[in-house]
Amino acid sequence: MIEQVVIDYKIHKYNSAKDVKEKLDYFRDLSNSGLQKLTEAEFENLKTEFIKFQNVIFTLFSDTYPTKLFRVTNNKYLYDGKKVKLQKITDLIGPPQGKANNGRCNLKGESVFYAALDFKTAIWETRPQVGDYITVSEWEIKPGQKLNTHHIFHPTLTNVNKDSSNAYKAWLESKKQINPDLVEVFDELLLFLTEQYMKKVTDDEKQNYLFSANYSSRLIQQKPDANGFKIDAVCYPSVRVEYGLTNLAIVNDCVFDKLKLNKITVYDVGETNYDTANVMTDDLIKVSPMIITTDNFDFENNKIIYDLDAELKLAMELHDKYNNS
Repeated sequence: MIEQVVIDYKIHKYNSAKDVKEKLDYFRDLSNSGLQKLTEAEFENLKTEFIKFQNVIFTLFSDTYPTKLFRVTNNKYLYDGKKVKLQKITDLIGPPQGKANNGRCNLKGESVFYAALDFKTAIWETRPQVGDYITVSEWEIKPGQKLNTHHIFHPTLTNVNKDSSNAYKAWLESKKQINPDLVEVFDELLLFLTEQYMKKVTDDEKQNYLFSANYSSRLIQQKPDANGFKIDAVCYPSVRVEYGLTNLAIVNDCVFDKLKLNKITVYDVGETNYDTANVMTDDLIKVSPMIITTDNFDFENNKIIYDLDAELKLAMELHDKYNNS
């Protein structure tokens, strides 16, 4: 089998679509068998082999301006399992460099800010459990900023979601500008990568994110090119809600430069209803009526400022309400 997609960059010589597909089928078979079954050495060898093979990086990007972004932070993972409010603004973004596990869009140790375009998808993606204390942060792109985003779409399934459908249409237009001999090669690469981004992976088998994580890493973890351009984010269909809605994975370093933090809301989860047969249900979680919210942030000192008087007032009102009922 071939070892890489591109034979010679200078003359734009690529291996044939047939040979590219044969190698992709080899990776596909391994992925379908479960990468968690590999030894650590086998896993690292496969990672190296895939990086060598995927020696061409292409992107279908846009300047993204979502109205809102929602991110769920499970407080227990930051304060040793304690049921306390987050204190630092940096608690709201991705984990520090070197601390992250494998993810759909990040290799182990890489820090990525995962968010959704709506509250429901954010909850589905993180699936907090009964008793969890969670913080939902709401963000938007700052005026004058843009988020250069690579879009994941399926080259044959055009009804996945609106964002993927639009990306697919843009790809059809882009294909008109590509050498016809290479279109089939890129179609094969797109199909494989999309399969990996849309692959269902359990929480205890995150090795299976290898292919999508590797490609994402090469897109968003790179430094700007000679013209100052870089990809900031990857937009992909949410696996948890059967691809009907959209997630964003944003490189952590650009979050505060490009995003505005509008507010946070703290919930105490009382019940959950993660019914995979009805992923669009509005009744995903039920929470305690003691809901805490703030839009007051001290960025200079990295502090979230809560209104303790308002919290005390709410606690007293709830106490009176339930004691007198």
